[in-house]
Amino acid sequence: MPAVLTEYTMVKGLHASLAEKISSQFDKHAIILDIGAGAGAWLERLGMAGFENLYAIDKDPHRFQATKGQFITANLDYEDSILDGKVFHLITSIEVIEHLENPGRLFYDVSKLLAPEGYFLLTTPNLHSVLCRLRLLLTGNLRQFDAKGEPTHIYPVFLTPLQRLLAMHGLEIFETWTFPETTSVTSRPALKLLSVISSLFLKDDLPGDILCLLIRRQSESDES
Repeated sequence: MPAVLTEYTMVKGLHASLAEKISSQFDKHAIILDIGAGAGAWLERLGMAGFENLYAIDKDPHRFQATKGQFITANLDYEDSILDGKVFHLITSIEVIEHLENPGRLFYDVSKLLAPEGYFLLTTPNLHSVLCRLRLLLTGNLRQFDAKGEPTHIYPVFLTPLQRLLAMHGLEIFETWTFPETTSVTSRPALKLLSVISSLFLKDDLPGDILCLLIRRQSESDES
């Protein structure tokens, strides 16, 4: 992959892990849309994995350098409509929602663009690990959203309010996991040791740095 398309992500290896999962669950002819594509590193990786029908959306067309896929210019916070009439088997948004001023608009667009049996892959910094909860307890600050974190992170994602927001747009979480699966790879050793000790008596079902969610349309039983 060209140097310009080096993945911009909090945790190295995230794109490779996600691409492996997508490759095992989706046909190579699936129509895929990446929302918030940036330079296009994620889309390029999907293309290298054999996916053929790729589309990308971002507000800055000059950043997009991928050789795979078709690019569409749109502002995710303010556009009234994007790609009217087209639907996708898979929509992805990799470490984007935490940068958005209006996350509800993202789910509004996804609900319009997602095929009836399609899925939406969303990733964002994980705030549910014991390590993050300890940091909040000790400092009063959210990891990745404080003065030391990425300055463009403005929307922290917590699962319970997210589920309520998804339901407003007819969506639900189908699968939840973290990357890495078992621990943080970006935190200080002392805090990691404290979190390991705390995990002996505190539940830590989502220990990794990145929260990964596979989302689908609500089932009929959930809508009733």
